[in-house]
Amino acid sequence: MSEDPSFLPPKSGKEVSADSRPRSKRNRPLTFDLSHADLPPFLERLLQAYPYLQRHPHPFLVHFVIVFIYAATFLSLLFLVVGSPTLEISAFYCVGAGLLFLPPVMLTGELSRQVNYPREPKELFTIENRYSRVLLGLWGGIFIWRWFDPTILQSFRWLSLLYLSLLLTGVVLVTYISFFGGMLTFPLEKEAD
Repeated sequence: MSEDPSFLPPKSGKEVSADSRPRSKRNRPLTFDLSHADLPPFLERLLQAYPYLQRHPHPFLVHFVIVFIYAATFLSLLFLVVGSPTLEISAFYCVGAGLLFLPPVMLTGELSRQVNYPREPKELFTIENRYSRVLLGLWGGIFIWRWFDPTILQSFRWLSLLYLSLLLTGVVLVTYISFFGGMLTFPLEKEAD
């Protein structure tokens, strides 16, 4: 692996200024062609002014949703084993946080589709859109249910099993959606050598 000369110390005893060093590829400004995207003018100006916003909002936000959905389910199951009420309350907060992040993730996903993946097959996005809406409805229902029945897991009954199955369904859905989203970045087809 070759080293980038801009990060090596100078070979002579002389100081090297930042202006005299060769620019690495990482320091070059990003440029994107937004002509293919159907964006409102204010959003197009924002993305041109801050090109990093064209790539990073969706991948950044989506991990919060994944973690909160997994954490809510894990903490609920752990509450049933340990019995500590703080675990169940933390699980409820994770449900709320996951619900809070879902709409921005869906919006930035659509933005990312238009800006970064205009030529990708629509089937991948159709799957993500459809199941994201299902997940939003499911997670909203779980949040409302737990809000109005805080003892759903504390006094265990058959409805508690239904509540847990909905939490587990959320885990399955977010994993399924993430798989198809990840196929855009890491396709299953291997490149020919």
